[in-house]
Amino acid sequence: MIYRMRIYRAVEENLTVFHDFFRTHLLPVQLRHEARLIGRWETEDGRVVAVWEYDDEEAYQRIQAAVAADPATRRAQEVRRTLPPLFTTREEVFMRAAPAAPAPSR
Repeated sequence: MIYRMRIYRAVEENLTVFHDFFRTHLLPVQLRHEARLIGRWETEDGRVVAVWEYDDEEAYQRIQAAVAADPATRRAQEVRRTLPPLFTTREEVFMRAAPAAPAPSR
């Protein structure tokens, strides 16, 4: 498994719009192409963190290509251009599970 974490620095006054846009326009396209959202969180310092799970890098590439080619993605970006700024920065990092720690000795 691989995991993709995206961290956005949200524009606080537009946070509700940001979440609504994600739920209405972005999430359905991702799910239609079998992306798996592990969770989305808001941090105390104004960031939004999303973690996605993929079987492997090939699955990630396949899903991203399908999402990019989906006409709903183009429509979502047209909608986004009509919205106020949703975030100021976006960071993306890929993760793999670390080896399990040995059980503590007693």
